[in-house]
Amino acid sequence: MDGDLKYGICPVCGKNATLKCGSCRREFYCDKSHQSQDWPRHRSMCSGWEIGRDSVLGRHLLATRDLAPGDVILAETPLVWGPSTHTNQRVCVGCSERCDNVDARCSECCWPVCRSDCEGLSDKKRHQLECALLARARIVPRCEVLLIIRLLILWRMKSRRWTSLANLQNHVESRGPGTEAHDEVSSVSQRLGSLLLMASDCKNVLPMICGLIDVNALETAPPEGSVAIYEHASLLEHSCIANTRHSFRIDDKGRPRIMVYAVTSIKKGQHLSTMYTHALWSTRARREHLLTTKYFACRCKRCADPIELGTHLGTLNCPCKNGLMLPNDPLNSNTNWSCDACPGIITSAEVAELIDRLEEEVVEVMKQATEYTLSELLSRLTVLLHPGHQHCISVSHSLIQLLPATDPRKSELCKRIMDTVSRLDPYGARLALYTAVTLRELAMCPGEDKQVHLAKAALLLKAEPPNSPGERLRRLIEVEL
Repeated sequence: MDGDLKYGICPVCGKNATLKCGSCRREFYCDKSHQSQDWPRHRSMCSGWEIGRDSVLGRHLLATRDLAPGDVILAETPLVWGPSTHTNQRVCVGCSERCDNVDARCSECCWPVCRSDCEGLSDKKRHQLECALLARARIVPRCEVLLIIRLLILWRMKSRRWTSLANLQNHVESRGPGTEAHDEVSSVSQRLGSLLLMASDCKNVLPMICGLIDVNALETAPPEGSVAIYEHASLLEHSCIANTRHSFRIDDKGRPRIMVYAVTSIKKGQHLSTMYTHALWSTRARREHLLTTKYFACRCKRCADPIELGTHLGTLNCPCKNGLMLPNDPLNSNTNWSCDACPGIITSAEVAELIDRLEEEVVEVMKQATEYTLSELLSRLTVLLHPGHQHCISVSHSLIQLLPATDPRKSELCKRIMDTVSRLDPYGARLALYTAVTLRELAMCPGEDKQVHLAKAALLLKAEPPNSPGERLRRLIEVEL
């Protein structure tokens, strides 16, 4: 892929070059002077995107040229980043790396660090800004409020970064009394305690800050366990079949730099999209999550299809045993469900009650999963649910990793999972690790082309972050190859 090339030809002098353009990652230069000299020519082709505006979508990104799979569209550093507001992990206040098993503290504020000499501790634009404040406020070190504190500091400083953050959507008007979001703000206020007593005006901006995080923050890896808000990547709109993927790299200043790539051919003028939900959630789960956290109802091709592109990820079996129960109107959360073989009808409330009850059972069994308990659970689920249902696929993925290669069910389940992911994630943008695990298990089955399956799995994991589970699996697969 273009974004993976290590060297190229400098357009100024024609010599081999290794310095990449930091934005498009496609042009190479001998040094920064040649890069500056070439900028008037390169400017028009460097950026692959522009900001569009729409009364329904708001601000969004459009392709400014035809893009090929693998093209780098966007690269930027975050406006702000830190531990997830829903984390229960210890994260270093200097570099945001996890430090669960490290008993080290910043000497000034006593918050957790990965090591006493972490470079981020002395960086004025990182921990130094918050350290004195944390020391004075004497807040109990809880990593989940650190990102909120960093946003409060940017707000009080009236920094340029805060101006950019304030331009992002926060949906504060939908997060009032009676909502979970409002209760979350109240909880945050209690945890910040003495800090808000020191700066009481901060309390008024808390709803906006919590909204900015909930609506715009992306989980980063690396560093694992952190989230970041980006000025332009945050404008990627949602699609249940997105045309981009993204990855993160820690830059020379310790920031999680995001790289956004095209995963399919994108024509000039087309919208650039990512996915805000899990690809293996059914339409009901995805739309409910988007409405609750992002405040919009998705109406894409997948959401409008009762059988979800042929996967049946939300389909139920009808008690008549001859047909399938499908939503009459998938874009209406209150729609009735009807059998395609008999007059049977059930309400959306009855579907929700059944699926939620089965989900509780799946979660409980998964806590101490064995081949026997998973097999029994899958047998019970497939009486009520289509074999391709979200819950059946989830249980099947765990079960294939426990079944011996000689068990004929292993190959059957692997192929069903592969059929599902190939329809829902055709470009390997969202389910790379999940799919690679399935391919590796399938490779063990008699009669399968082991080399082909393992090679596909390794290719899917090519872009996984260093030291991540995906990268470790890729190294193992390469040894097996």
